Amino acid sequence: MKLSVIGLGQCGCNIADAFFKINTYAQSFFHRRIEILTDAFAINTDEADLGGFGNIPKDRQHRILIGNMSGFGHGVGKINTDAFGIIKNSHQIVMDTILSSRKFHEGDAILVVAGGGGGSGSGFIGYLVKTLKEKVDKPVYAIVVLPFLFEEGGDVSYAVINTATCIKTVDRYADGLILIDNERYRKTGLDMRQTYQKINEEIAGTFFDLCCAGEERNTKYLGSKIIDAGDIRQSIDGLTAIGRGEVALPSFRWTQSQYKGVIVDQSSTFGALKAAVSGASVNFQFGDARKILMLASAPKGVISTSIMEEMSNWLNSKAPKAIVRLGDYPRRSSEIVVSMISSRLTSVPRLEEIYVRAEKQIANKIEIDRGTVEKITLMSALSRALPTLD
Repeated sequence: MKLSVIGLGQCGCNIADAFFKINTYAQSFFHRRIEILTDAFAINTDEADLGGFGNIPKDRQHRILIGNMSGFGHGVGKINTDAFGIIKNSHQIVMDTILSSRKFHEGDAILVVAGGGGGSGSGFIGYLVKTLKEKVDKPVYAIVVLPFLFEEGGDVSYAVINTATCIKTVDRYADGLILIDNERYRKTGLDMRQTYQKINEEIAGTFFDLCCAGEERNTKYLGSKIIDAGDIRQSIDGLTAIGRGEVALPSFRWTQSQYKGVIVDQSSTFGALKAAVSGASVNFQFGDARKILMLASAPKGVISTSIMEEMSNWLNSKAPKAIVRLGDYPRRSSEIVVSMISSRLTSVPRLEEIYVRAEKQIANKIEIDRGTVEKITLMSALSRALPTLD
């Protein structure tokens, strides 16, 4: 599957940059020589942020600054309603730039990415997805990144309100909305820059095998059950979580008996499968998924029919109401990687919590603003009899 990736705001642009990086890796002569990205774009209201990443080409075709007349190139200060007004007024310029990309129309789908808690990304993404759906005859998927819990403190938090209004808008128009919860990717022992970089790489990396499998042209790496763009299109629908699990195969595996080798393969595959489920991008009950796609990538000969059968039975037992699609991709050298899409989710506790908190915080903001005006008025009244110096 070939994607056209559009990053919005600081968070979305950095994730788009990570996608560009893994595409370069996939294309390289010493790796897979596969193209999984037709193009990547970074769109923001902050000029400094557009210069802060290192893979997307440094030209106006790919790094697009909008809203310069209102924000002077310094962002919107987390006010996503201002960003919405900017994209509404500038969408034609943005669309003309994206659609004029030489390879844009070769893509199988469009992936639009933004952080829910920021201003520019959360304000842009709903309107841009809606516009793309009107102009382009291919699936438009969205990734919205949920904020860290420490960003949601206080009686009023733009991180909560922005995320809730952003997701409600995007969910109306996108063919699929992939939720990424920063809390699920929290790293210890790293500074903030390194943490965000690792998160971005993990998000893009989850799509690596999924996209490569359907673009593989070397017959010795074709799976028995190939996952291609059609399978992915049928599997992403509504609220979606993604996951990836990896288990290294022991270096002595090839010297073991056939029986012991089969046991190692089986346990390693199930370890990767369960890691993909437990490490999903947002917390949910697996039985609440109605569509599941699983791709097992491993060295040739590792994934047997019996292993695929057991994985299928396990997935069906955990999510009996889901349509399950499975595939294999013999393209790894010393590890098993399971990539998972769990879609058409009927319940996402983290999102439900954000919706409830956002409604309460909007009411809090109205009350706080009213009280603030009253107190300022009372304080100003104390100076009514004093002269001014102008």
